Amino acid sequence: MILFLAVMLPAHAAVNITSEGLIVSETGYAGGSLTVIEVVKNAGDDETGPVTISYYLVNESEGNAKRVPIGSADLESITSGGDYSSVKTFLLPLDLADGAYNFVREVMGKDTTQVQQKTIHIADPLPDGSDADLVGSGLIIPSRAGPGDQIRVIAAVENRGGTDAGMFYVDMYLTNRSVQATEPLLLGTWEVGSVPATGQASTTRTFTIPRDIVAGTYGVLMDVDPGNLVPERDEANNDWYRDGMIRIIAGGPQTIAPPVLMNTTTSIVMISQDQNSSDQS
Repeated sequence: MILFLAVMLPAHAAVNITSEGLIVSETGYAGGSLTVIEVVKNAGDDETGPVTISYYLVNESEGNAKRVPIGSADLESITSGGDYSSVKTFLLPLDLADGAYNFVREVMGKDTTQVQQKTIHIADPLPDGSDADLVGSGLIIPSRAGPGDQIRVIAAVENRGGTDAGMFYVDMYLTNRSVQATEPLLLGTWEVGSVPATGQASTTRTFTIPRDIVAGTYGVLMDVDPGNLVPERDEANNDWYRDGMIRIIAGGPQTIAPPVLMNTTTSIVMISQDQNSSDQS
């Protein structure tokens, strides 16, 4: 009888590492920098111990689809149910050919999969002196929350132009297109001091879900430089939007364990050619 009960007990994964969100630029060039921002979670029952996540680019247009290693993130041990935020900047190989590459991640030497169908377009950079070009790189937000909850939001923007961009703002909104009478709700504003040419800026901030929000599934909009403070070569590509990113549940504020990076920070990424990598947090 004891043996029968043991067999019937549900199996639990000792360690189960999942990606809770990932931000990576959609463009790059040989010898340039590529920043990877990721939040991983241990959904298993045991502590992970040190975790290594390796990142690759794969050019599917090549017959052999050879993986090009770009770097790895060495994470500290993650407790059961805990998460870990990683911000890494890597230099791309100087001999990387132009083309469209799939972005692939590998956890502890296994589970190699393309991440969320992310494609990196590799091409020669714009000439120095061209106008700045600000775009939203991406945003990581919890998958669910309640009215009045404090949530962690990680966001990134990049300057694809050849001139440094000075100070500007980024407004972040929650949008529910299923409720036509509901206007986009301002979640918060990020003041960006500057972004170097072909560089990126990222931030980790704490925002409060409005208490009067209607329950439902919401998309997130990043409105980059809404005041047009930075002269740009293309003003039409500033906004970043993804549908169905967070579900707002009915009820009062929920109890949320503080994540690793709950403080408000901003990181500016600018890599020189003689550097191998740098960490921002």
